[in-house]
Amino acid sequence: MQTKQSVTNSITNRRGTTLTFAPRARHWLLLAMASFGLTLIFNPVAASAAPVVFQASGATPNDILNTVNAFRNFLGNPNNIAGPPSATGHREINWDGVPDAFSAPHLLPANFFNKNSPRGIVFFTPGTGFEVSANLVNPTNTPVRFGNINPVYPALFSTFSPQKLFTALNSTITENLFFVPSGTPGVNSTQSATVKGFGAVFTDVNLGNSTKIEYFDVGGNLLFSRNVLPAPNNRGGLSFLGVGFDTASVFLVRITSGNRILKVPNLDVVVMDDFIYGEPQPLP
Repeated sequence: MQTKQSVTNSITNRRGTTLTFAPRARHWLLLAMASFGLTLIFNPVAASAAPVVFQASGATPNDILNTVNAFRNFLGNPNNIAGPPSATGHREINWDGVPDAFSAPHLLPANFFNKNSPRGIVFFTPGTGFEVSANLVNPTNTPVRFGNINPVYPALFSTFSPQKLFTALNSTITENLFFVPSGTPGVNSTQSATVKGFGAVFTDVNLGNSTKIEYFDVGGNLLFSRNVLPAPNNRGGLSFLGVGFDTASVFLVRITSGNRILKVPNLDVVVMDDFIYGEPQPLP
């Protein structure tokens, strides 16, 4: 397991417990508190066992499917989709049901999957927002797989679950905070949560050190970090990384997708497909 980062900032919650956070984690926590009314009423927790890593890469979805299914089984079934809170199961986002109004060339609201389709996750980025790629048939005739950003991208990127993909804009960083799902479309949850694990599918990872996932606990401590495996083919390959813990210890996940923003094709532009994570559990 990785060495925990040093902590330099703190917040005192309503129970009088002082919670310490790494600088970046604290920044997003403060932003979440301001944006979503997040109330910190919990005690720090930490993972007590070594994490379990699920990773694979290949040229086709079938090449990584067994590993993805193994991670699903580790987290527990069923896939609760946008249903009410549960003590068991997991959540998935495959982007494919996002309406045209929230797909390219339009932005995806950062809390779409905490409010519109409540699955207990909110996205943050130092960039300018988030975009889900367009369907083949759409009212604005927007090209698929981020061809609206560069016409080469549909040939570079493939899908695990057809046909939409996801990216941050003007940044390679996507950070994820978890909430107890409201279970009611249109109701934005403000009850903070942790999850047992998180995994994502990536497309067109060419380098072994360009893409990674970092996992943080409620204290802002780095629980684990792992680079994503590069695909064996130069174009359109798929990679999966999922990391699970013995308890719901993960409060924040930071994804670095490639080393270039989506603009001009270059090594290593990377976008994302399915997100899979444990059922968000309320903080004690």
